[in-house]
Order: sequence, then structure tokens, then C-alpha cells
Amino acid sequence: MTPLNVLIAGEPIGKGRPRVVRTKSGNVRGVTPQKTRDWERYAVRVLVWWWKGRPPLVGPVKVTVKAIKTRPQRLTRKSDPEGLMWRTTKPDADNVLKIVLDAIETAGIVTGDQQVARVECHSLYAEKGGRPRVEVTIETLEEL
Repeated sequence: MTPLNVLIAGEPIGKGRPRVVRTKSGNVRGVTPQKTRDWERYAVRVLVWWWKGRPPLVGPVKVTVKAIKTRPQRLTRKSDPEGLMWRTTKPDADNVLKIVLDAIETAGIVTGDQQVARVECHSLYAEKGGRPRVEVTIETLEEL
């Protein structure tokens, strides 16, 4: 299969931790933060559009994620590089990866997280004047 390359526009966010709340009836449940739910819904819509209703992938897959945030003003001097730059600030690469993998599963591209056998996640700043985005590549793996 040809790799699926998807661009999700906007700032990458990390998977928020569910907050535990007590309901009026006294039960306890976890509530995912609204920002996480909104971004994941948006990512699912984008992934579904790119996937175009095909059946889920079969076998092991590799997912590559490039989480590209807006470059801060302090890194736009003439002496700073023009292209992408490594980023070591929040959101953490592993939390961005979690939210993207959940969106891939919800979009029906894979049947479950266990199908993802290999991952790569790059935490980057955008090019000078570049836009924030998350670039996702999904491909099937060949047998070893």
C-alpha cells in the first residue's frame, strides 16, 4: 500500500489527562478535557476525509507524526535557521502521539492501537513564516 500522508492544520496539542469527577448520584467518572476532545474530533474528521471510506488496514502499521508548532518570535532572527527546528517544549511528543493514534483508531484506519508496531514522532518548530500543523504518515509494514 502507498503510504497515507495527512496534514492536520493548526497547533498540535497533547492528549490531556482525564479529570476524575463525582456525579450527583455519587458515582465517579473520568472526564477528558474539552480542548483534547475538540482537537481529536477535528483530527478524526480530517483523517476520515483523507481515508475516503476504505476498510481498515490489515497487519502491522508504522505511524510517523511531525508535530509542528508556531515558531516563537525569539527564534526569528536573521541568525536563526530558515527551516524546521527541533522543539523541546510542551506539548510533549509522546502526548501528541497519543492523541493522533486515538484519532487514527476512531477514524477507522486501524482496528486498534495494538496494530501500530512502529512509531516515529518529531517535535518541531515551523519554518520562518510557516504555519503550525501535524503531519501524519501511515503505512503498512512488510514482514521481517
